[in-house]
Amino acid sequence: MSLHISRFFVIPAARAYRGAALALVVSAGVGLVPRDAAAQSGPTSGLLMSRADLTAAAANADRAAREERSNRQRNADLAIAIRQRLRDGDFQAGDRIVLDYQTDLPHRDTLLVRASREVELPWKSVVSLAGVLRSEARPLLSTEALKYVKAERVEVTPLMRLGVLGEVARPGYFAFPSDLLLSDALMGAGGLTPAAEMKRTVVRRAGQEYKSSDETNQAIARGMTLDQFGLIAGDELVVGQRAEGRLTPTLAIIGGLASVITIVIALQSRQ
Repeated sequence: MSLHISRFFVIPAARAYRGAALALVVSAGVGLVPRDAAAQSGPTSGLLMSRADLTAAAANADRAAREERSNRQRNADLAIAIRQRLRDGDFQAGDRIVLDYQTDLPHRDTLLVRASREVELPWKSVVSLAGVLRSEARPLLSTEALKYVKAERVEVTPLMRLGVLGEVARPGYFAFPSDLLLSDALMGAGGLTPAAEMKRTVVRRAGQEYKSSDETNQAIARGMTLDQFGLIAGDELVVGQRAEGRLTPTLAIIGGLASVITIVIALQSRQ
């Protein structure tokens, strides 16, 4: 993927504006009823998908593929993708994980996932994340950290590099916590512009549409997190533009042509 990153911020405490983001989504008139298994892949509990959550979601997708003719292929593909996630885990080379712990002083370290899908803790201990889900990283890494430090608590926050593009105030790429609400990601990019139309919002992966506008809006309305929606590093949440906003350049050209014609007619009338 080309490095066209306009900004790369870590936002560990975005929960503060969650209420405002939810109000923004409700005012946009987003539908609340999921239409297929892809919109029902959220967890039974927690903000990160557990192995049990994903196993149940794969079973739901299999069942929907058998019963819903219109979405058969989409649900079959979803089941395959979920099982691949269960097998391979969530972490890719270049991902980052924030490690917070308190001894006599507060400490914060950012761990980089290597090409081998391993991370090195500050004490030179190397931990493999192959096959590990984001929801499994906290118990795994906190247990390893407590072998070296005396701390009451170790916080593990997997980050996700996500593009928030289109009709937002500050489009760009951001390092968000994986358990961040989709609506909070929009607020992290400055919120919507006046020309935004939520019902046209999609998720792109590798330049192709990965989640439709219906799926994306249903996920936002249900309060799903980035992890629950199945996003990975490099995905792009693209906010759509109102139809009249897209016509503005055309109208400007038409207006310019009209002005030229008026001038020509006026010059001819003087001759």
